[in-house]
Order: sequence, then structure tokens, then C-alpha cells
Amino acid sequence: MAAIEPTTNNVPVSKSGTGIVEYLQGVRAELKKAEWPSREELIRLTQVVLFLLFVTALFCGALDGILSVITHNLFTRK
Repeated sequence: MAAIEPTTNNVPVSKSGTGIVEYLQGVRAELKKAEWPSREELIRLTQVVLFLLFVTALFCGALDGILSVITHNLFTRK
């Protein structure tokens, strides 16, 4: 059987707990680089999402109602 050698990666490990601080600083720097939508675009896209959510809910409700009637009629035949 081949011996498993421990692998070493080149990621520095901080023993003083500053790794989390450095990580959060990196996250903050990346978020500053991001291109955020304008207020108008955010409102418009939110309206689109809510509209599609409403349409999907109506579709699922209608489909559930139709399938409920069909299964009720199938299983309660006289």
C-alpha cells in the first residue's frame, strides 16, 4: 500500500486570529469593486420578481385545484 503523504498548501495560517480580520477586509474590498444597480433599476427588477412570483403562485394554485378535482373525482366514484 502506498503511504499517504500530508499535503501542504501555500495558504498562510495565522495563529493569532487575524485570519478572520484579513478575510473580512478582503470581502469589503471586493464589495467595493462590485457594480451595484441604481435605485430605479433595483425597484424595477424587484417589481419584475414580485410579479413573476405572483404569476407562478397563481399557476401552481390553479394546477393544484385542477388536479385536486381530478383526483377527487377518480377516487370517489360511485
